[in-house]
Amino acid sequence: MTDSIKKIGIDLDNTIISYDDVFQLAANKFGLLDNNNCLSKESLRNQIRNQKNGEKKWQKLQGYVYGEGINEAVLFPGVYRFLWRCKERKIDVEIVSHKTEFGHFDSKKISLRDSATNFLINHGLLDNKNPLIKKVTYKNSKKEKIDYIKQNNYECFIDDLEEIIFSEELEGQKGILFSRDNLSVKNSNNVIAQSWEEISQSVLGNWSLDEVKNMANLISNNTEVESIEKLKGRGNSAIYKLHLSNANKSALKIYPEISYHDRLGSEFKSTKIFKELNINNVQRPISFDSSLGIATYEWIEGERISSYGIKELKAALSFLSILHQNSKAEQFKNFPMASDACPKGSDIEIQIKRRLLQFDELSTKYSDLEQFLKNDFKPLFKEIISWSQASWPSSSSYIVPIEKNELILSPSDFGFHNSLCSQNENLIFHDFEYFGWDDPVKLISDFSHNAAMNLTKEIEQLWFSEVSEIYGKHLLGRLSAAWPMYGLNWCLIILNEFKDEVWSRRCSSDDSKSNLRDEHLATQLAKSKNKLNALAANYKNKHYW
Repeated sequence: MTDSIKKIGIDLDNTIISYDDVFQLAANKFGLLDNNNCLSKESLRNQIRNQKNGEKKWQKLQGYVYGEGINEAVLFPGVYRFLWRCKERKIDVEIVSHKTEFGHFDSKKISLRDSATNFLINHGLLDNKNPLIKKVTYKNSKKEKIDYIKQNNYECFIDDLEEIIFSEELEGQKGILFSRDNLSVKNSNNVIAQSWEEISQSVLGNWSLDEVKNMANLISNNTEVESIEKLKGRGNSAIYKLHLSNANKSALKIYPEISYHDRLGSEFKSTKIFKELNINNVQRPISFDSSLGIATYEWIEGERISSYGIKELKAALSFLSILHQNSKAEQFKNFPMASDACPKGSDIEIQIKRRLLQFDELSTKYSDLEQFLKNDFKPLFKEIISWSQASWPSSSSYIVPIEKNELILSPSDFGFHNSLCSQNENLIFHDFEYFGWDDPVKLISDFSHNAAMNLTKEIEQLWFSEVSEIYGKHLLGRLSAAWPMYGLNWCLIILNEFKDEVWSRRCSSDDSKSNLRDEHLATQLAKSKNKLNALAANYKNKHYW
């Protein structure tokens, strides 16, 4: 789709603008919910519609959210970067929205169209100097909108509504349905994408080096980027080596843009604090642009760690010890929780169930995956959860979070896979995208289970023994009960590439993988099976310290 495309159309509400949190806040504000439980927009709508005069209440709520409440809304992750790339490639973008002038039952008569337009201006999409959007068109109804799309012959139209993308009147129109549900494509002209990253890959393809260079120059602090090269073999984020006009080098990181965790914020803020506190052996931050989801860091001349032993483990433990000693620093006081933090045992169980649900939706596409989950994983999952709950120490609760003073600062995805051996043979740690406060038991377990390292028994035992000196031997009871659950979680993490969104991200950061998916998935499934078998054999009598 990338070569010939010159003009695309995009819907506005729930496609560019995310109201996920706004509906919840507004419903609570107007007393439309019995409790403060977080609900999806669909569940919230159904709950309100089932009330007395529910349809009227729902329409009034919509009018408020799309008008006065729009200031609480946000852009979907990845939208801004997609539009910037379109601008770079001279692709005209027009927004087409079916939106009446005023909301239903709105006594204040706030213009929904003016509110939406002002939102786009405030978020830099309709900037007067260099707008990313060429035109915004509002229509009163879906029919008017469909007619307008048909008349304008967009080479691609993006919308969150099935009745638009799959409309019989737009049968020849190439369309992308933006939906977080697993739906099936109805004809060859349509694509279904669950994120703006997927949309970007579908419409624009891989980043060109010129594109990346131009973007890097936006945050190069008045030092021109003369040339760039892409680094291969990275997992989630795409990384480029920048050669600067002052003869220096730096690393540019293009982050995956997801809604549930601010990877750029976690990494840039944490490494900035490390620098302020003189915590060494970590990559130093230089500059960032949160709208584009990019940051630059100092370039480290070093080699990736291919083998590791006691020396490397001691370096990792030394870093954790220094980090722990600085955990009471003022700069960390309000730092967010780590990605997928688990301050209570039930959090681990919920994570596993959430991942399982995602794979269950995919299992119809992959029979081998379906059989593994059904015959192997789920029976052991049931067994281990029952055992872990029964084994949970009486000194803490499985369903109640540990006290705040028991949390630690965790690099989260920590290990030798995220380190480099510098020219003076010191280990330099990088990749703090998931950094934040967490239970030390999660860090200890994840390091042991991490599929990117495959620790020997000797190194694993030394890890358990030495890390207990940093965080305390009192953790043994909770670690013994939780470690098998984290192992189950890692069996599913290994299978992440079965998800189209994750595979697209992997290929974006390393395009050499694009044609090898079947082989890669078979390898990952075998790894997951092996890990599950090992877990089944030793989880009850695992030795820690």
